[in-house]
Amino acid sequence: MKTKLKVLLSVALGIGLVALWLRIVDFGMMVGMLSRLRPWLLIPMTAVFLASYVLRSLRFKIVLSPVQKISAAESFHLCMTNHLVNFLVPIHAGEAAKCALVKQMKGTPLSQTLLTSYLDKAADLLPIFLVLVTAPFLERRIGSVIYLVSGILAGILAAVALILVFFFNRREKAPALVDKLLFFFPRWVRRKVRRLAELFAGGLSSLPLLRRRVPEILGLTVAAFAFQALFMGMFFDAFGLRLPPLTVFIACALMNSSFLLPAPPGFSGSMELIFVFIFSYLYGYDKNLTSAVAASSHVFAAVMFGLFGFIALGFLGTRLSAVFKMGAEENAVDDGAPPGAGPGRVANPQGGGAR
Repeated sequence: MKTKLKVLLSVALGIGLVALWLRIVDFGMMVGMLSRLRPWLLIPMTAVFLASYVLRSLRFKIVLSPVQKISAAESFHLCMTNHLVNFLVPIHAGEAAKCALVKQMKGTPLSQTLLTSYLDKAADLLPIFLVLVTAPFLERRIGSVIYLVSGILAGILAAVALILVFFFNRREKAPALVDKLLFFFPRWVRRKVRRLAELFAGGLSSLPLLRRRVPEILGLTVAAFAFQALFMGMFFDAFGLRLPPLTVFIACALMNSSFLLPAPPGFSGSMELIFVFIFSYLYGYDKNLTSAVAASSHVFAAVMFGLFGFIALGFLGTRLSAVFKMGAEENAVDDGAPPGAGPGRVANPQGGGAR
């Protein structure tokens, strides 16, 4: 019943956001502007889009390496499965499902992989701090938004850092203390949070091993972000609007930060509204053209995630329903056996390649 209620609420949210977006724009004018799209540019945009996610998958391979070695191909397919799940169900279940797939393939416990997966995800937020240095030179309202977003992210990352330090120094007592601090929450909430705390505490031993690879992680993050910004700029260019590189850079960083907010399945309506806020409210571009770019790029992303996500599922030897089940059951699994009942590759407890 809880799952059905969540689905109904998220669908209702999506319908409400789409309705709000359609009230803001002139639907007829927006549809007319779709004719400006130069379809031949979709070919290089596909290459740029994939390059961004290949670089992210290489980063995940590095972040995971202290606890489990995987090939570049395995990392790419795991990450595309992760992105497909997060696109369809934007509650970050993809990170948990990705770790469950690593466990199914390699036999690596969730307690060793879950923390690395979320840290890899958090790395995508770092470029917003690069944008911060440009804020004093921007228009007042744009600079104010940059300061606000950067301040919120800095607070979140600082809190995460303090929690990690606390868990690292008190990893045996931390889960019980978290349970006590949440005494006013229902028991099922405390049970899930404590389970997550135990998994995070178990994965902290890998963090010192990543110290030497921080430059690689940061380099891949910046490179992936650059390709993502290039993709966004190319999409506007496909509609005949060439944006200044700094505008695209800032907009892309704000877009990444917005993914922390709750969103409906497929980001229906939310992505379009964020586009309108950034490009029309902050930068003053025509809201109908911005909406045309948002809607078409949204469809493009859905096709890419669907195509390469299902290719990844075939490579990994599993089904989407099984992956969803893995993500949903992450907090309830026994760390001694692969979660979910879906088919997959044979686990190799010795850490060798998947068979």
